[in-house]
Amino acid sequence: MLMGLLNRQSHCVSYGRTLLVETALANAVVQNTRQFQGLYVPPFLKTGAFVFFAADNTNFAEDTADGKGTTHGTITAVYQKADVPKEPIAPPLVIGDAHSLSVTPYHVDVLPCNKPKPQPIHRTKDFAINEVGVSESYQLTQLGWIVATAISRTKEVGQSSKILDWACYYSLLSASQSVTQGGALPLLPEVAHEWPTLLTVIMQASQLRYLAVGDDHTTVISFDMALYEKVVQLLDARPNLRRTGVPRLGELHVVMAALRALGTSMEISGIDDAWIEADLYGSATTRQILKCNHYKRALRVHTYSYVALC
Repeated sequence: MLMGLLNRQSHCVSYGRTLLVETALANAVVQNTRQFQGLYVPPFLKTGAFVFFAADNTNFAEDTADGKGTTHGTITAVYQKADVPKEPIAPPLVIGDAHSLSVTPYHVDVLPCNKPKPQPIHRTKDFAINEVGVSESYQLTQLGWIVATAISRTKEVGQSSKILDWACYYSLLSASQSVTQGGALPLLPEVAHEWPTLLTVIMQASQLRYLAVGDDHTTVISFDMALYEKVVQLLDARPNLRRTGVPRLGELHVVMAALRALGTSMEISGIDDAWIEADLYGSATTRQILKCNHYKRALRVHTYSYVALC
C-alpha cells in the first residue's frame, strides 16, 4: 500500500519490482550453494582470515489472532575483517533478471540429534585470576569523565551540561577499529532451541571456518543465554565437536548476567533503598532492576550510583 503510493509519486520502485529483485537474489544464492555441496558461502569471505559467527532465532507473524500461521526459524550471521588482502572463497553472485516469482528449490538437511545425556564435569585445573588488573590509562580515562561529570552538576539550575555521556566520551577516545563485513546464511526453517537445529548450525559454521582458515582455528559462535546453555551440553556430549567448537555468550547477555550478580550483592547494602528514597525509582521497579529485568534502567542507575559514590 505505502510502496504503491510512493511509486505513483515517483519516489521509489513498485512493490512488484521489489519482489522480482528479491527473487533474483534468492536464485543467485541458491546457485552459489551448488558450488559447495549445498552450503552457502558469502562472496565477501576470503581465505586466510579468521571468521566468527552468531546464531539466534527469528520469528515472523507472532501475533496472529488464533496463534496459527506463525513462522519460527534460525538465522546464522558470518563476520570477517574487511581489510584482508586474500582471495575470495566464492565468486560474486550472478544476479539475473527475474521474470516471475519462481524461486529455485533449496533445502538444508537438518542433522539428526537426540537430547544429550548430562555429562559429569571433571575440572583439570583451577581457574586463574588475572593479577594485572585494570590498566592505569583506562582508570585515568574513567576518572576524567567522573570528575567532569561531577563538576558539571555544580552549575546553576537550568544550565545544560556539555559533558557527553560515557558511551560518547569513550568512543571519542578509543582508537578506530578496522571495518568488519557481515552476511547471513539462508534462513533455516527450524526452531532454534531444538537439538538437531543447533547441531546443524554448528556444522555449517565449521564448514565455513574450514574453507576460510582450515583446521588451524576453532569455530567461534555467539549465542544468547538460552541457546548457549544447550550448546554447552551438546559439546560436552560430543568430544569431537568440543575440540573444534567454542560457544560464546553474546555481549548483551554477559552484561545482563554481570548486572544480575551486582544486583544480588546490593540487595542488603541499602543502596537500593537510596534509589527509592531519592525518588529515582519505585519499589517494584527497583526489584526489577536488581534482577536486570530492565537492562537500560539497570545500566543507568548503576552508573548514577558509581558517579555519586566517587
